[in-house]
Amino acid sequence: MDQYVDLISNFPFEETFSRLERSIGQRNLTIFATVDHSSNAANAGMNLDSCTLLLFGNPTIGTIMMQENPAIGIELPSKILLYEKDHKTHVRFKRLEWPFEGKSSQEALNKLNSIVDAIAREAAGVSQ
Repeated sequence: MDQYVDLISNFPFEETFSRLERSIGQRNLTIFATVDHSSNAANAGMNLDSCTLLLFGNPTIGTIMMQENPAIGIELPSKILLYEKDHKTHVRFKRLEWPFEGKSSQEALNKLNSIVDAIAREAAGVSQ
């Protein structure tokens, strides 16, 4: 079963977002998309506290897993959601579990989970 992790950041939303982008960039990962849910809500005439989703990854890691089972593509690229609730900034991501038979695919999944966890914790300023 996939496991969601929700961290409370030690920083305000904008600083957490900057830290997240920096952490992703330092690992030479690609940011594929930024979805600003708050801006989208405002465009619909509605109000939403800060809420942004970043989609990022490394095509090499993802391709290794997708070569064994393309269905994992529904989970890729990796995602981290930043949102404000009750004056706190949350950093949310999902640890993936997938039934791979191949050693290289399982190693790629483990690496992916470790990288996403480290990036989220760096952005939030929290340790394990």
